[in-house]
Amino acid sequence: MKNDEKILAALLTAGSVRTAATAAGVSVSTIRNRMQDRNFRAAYEAAKSDLLQTASASMLSRLNDATGTITDVMNDGEIPANVRVSAADSLLRHCLRYLATADIERRLAALEAAQGGDTE
Repeated sequence: MKNDEKILAALLTAGSVRTAATAAGVSVSTIRNRMQDRNFRAAYEAAKSDLLQTASASMLSRLNDATGTITDVMNDGEIPANVRVSAADSLLRHCLRYLATADIERRLAALEAAQGGDTE
């Protein structure tokens, strides 16, 4: 359905259902009704997943540059100490967040494997 394509595109780019409805030229109730349809909901979830994977890949490709920049600032003796400490703190916080997320993903994968991969 061409209307569904407009709604999907709007949902993926808008910050709210109301904004998506305006962008797609439909009512808010139309979007809410479409979201109740199993096939539409599956298409939306798949499109959202693709969008997130693309964004994640883009960020990951820049991760080494970002880490290098923070490390350069942290190690530059010409930069004020408070800026270097802030860079070090930022690097540590992000590393800890990454490790926590990786641990959660590992545990989730183990739980899913223990249940035979059935997530529903």
